[in-house]
Amino acid sequence: MNKIVILIIRLIIPLVILFLAFTWLGTTGGIILAVLYLLLMNLPVLFSTMGSQAYRKGDYDKAIRMLRTALKMSPGSYSLRGSYAWLLLKLGKTEEAEAQIDQAISDAEKEDEKNPLLVTKALVLWKKGELDQAISLMEKVIVNYKNTNVYGTLGFLYIEKGDLDKALSFNLEAYDYNDTGPVILDNLGYTRLLRGEYEEALEIYRQLIKLRPNFPEAFHNYARVLAHFGEMEQALYMCHTALTFRFWHTSTVTREQVENTLKELEEASGEKSAKSAKQEDPEETGGTESADI
Repeated sequence: MNKIVILIIRLIIPLVILFLAFTWLGTTGGIILAVLYLLLMNLPVLFSTMGSQAYRKGDYDKAIRMLRTALKMSPGSYSLRGSYAWLLLKLGKTEEAEAQIDQAISDAEKEDEKNPLLVTKALVLWKKGELDQAISLMEKVIVNYKNTNVYGTLGFLYIEKGDLDKALSFNLEAYDYNDTGPVILDNLGYTRLLRGEYEEALEIYRQLIKLRPNFPEAFHNYARVLAHFGEMEQALYMCHTALTFRFWHTSTVTREQVENTLKELEEASGEKSAKSAKQEDPEETGGTESADI
């Protein structure tokens, strides 16, 4: 939309209306009309805020309703539409999320406005099974737009592609960019895990857990690393902790996968305990005579 037209709509027309209101209705009437006008103009923000509050409380249906209402009042807000698309994607509504993010990208005029939206678009492509397109998009974005979210997203996509050499190189670069970003640390630790570099993975996950990450992948992957070193009790604890978090449509591990890992760890832990008990059995070790002394 032309900037002059936007200025007229957002500033000049409201000022003219307020001037006429004070002229015709007097001071009290003018103030009342001004307050009502300000409330009306800020309703999208109010509903968006209510949506954010509902999201934090775990009421995702209400969050969707509030954001949808806000969008009806401010359909041209690309940032609001982008937030709506992201929530839709997290909840598994991929097709609707794609339609919304495409519209948001179209509404955004500047490159710096589009870039955050393109990250969501890449994740939509990933969930649609279009991994190469998602990577290609993110590789274009990161040329001029670098932040922790971009590094975390592209780093994971490289892991998904299965090129562990490229994933390691990129995730080391991401670590240099931000060595306290939980997703970046998980990407690097997971890459090390997949490469069988357990000592390096252990070091990374020790750093990550100190940051108290709020996603299941961190604890699930750490459990696998701990299990490699025979730390079964701690591995079980980490696996149980992973199951306390919500699994989103955008999560890179499913609840079923974590439950399967937990089952494997419990079985391995039981076998280890049984073996240890057998080794300590006096009848098996000849310890009866020593016990009598």
